[in-house]
Amino acid sequence: MIQDSSLVPRDAIRMAALGALLRGERPYSEIAREVRQFTARIVGPSLELLGSSIELLRLEGLLEAASRQQADEPVLRLTETGLAALREYLRADINPDASAHHRLLIALKLRFIGILDINEQLAQLRALERINEADAVRLDDLIERTEWHGGLLRDWLVSERTAAEQRAQWYRELIAQRS
Repeated sequence: MIQDSSLVPRDAIRMAALGALLRGERPYSEIAREVRQFTARIVGPSLELLGSSIELLRLEGLLEAASRQQADEPVLRLTETGLAALREYLRADINPDASAHHRLLIALKLRFIGILDINEQLAQLRALERINEADAVRLDDLIERTEWHGGLLRDWLVSERTAAEQRAQWYRELIAQRS
């Protein structure tokens, strides 16, 4: 996380690895494979996301070796500190942008949101709703700037604006279901 408590791309790998252990103890290679496959399916291959090691999470005390090993590799489990860190990641802000990393962070928040209490879940859903509402407003402004329209830009902006409003509506529906 950066100073304003918003997530950065390397936090996505940490979230994915910590969250992979919510189901219980697992071998190191299994966690690494899940993290790599999940992130690649959301954002595609990314060198920026490969920099964070699961081993570093062990050194920081977020993961620990369980009492058993499997095929000469440690079986890892989430520590209380690791669970607390995952909760902090889930509560952290996401900077509103349309990057692949942004999508990955949202996917991870939604995947593991169930470990937060209902009020924290609602707060996160409202924050995601606000991001999409602000995106729709920003796109409306661009749509109104006709001097910049050329080629298919306006059509693309309208499509992006529609998608942002649909996402905001989806979050409103989730909030209503949980309230």
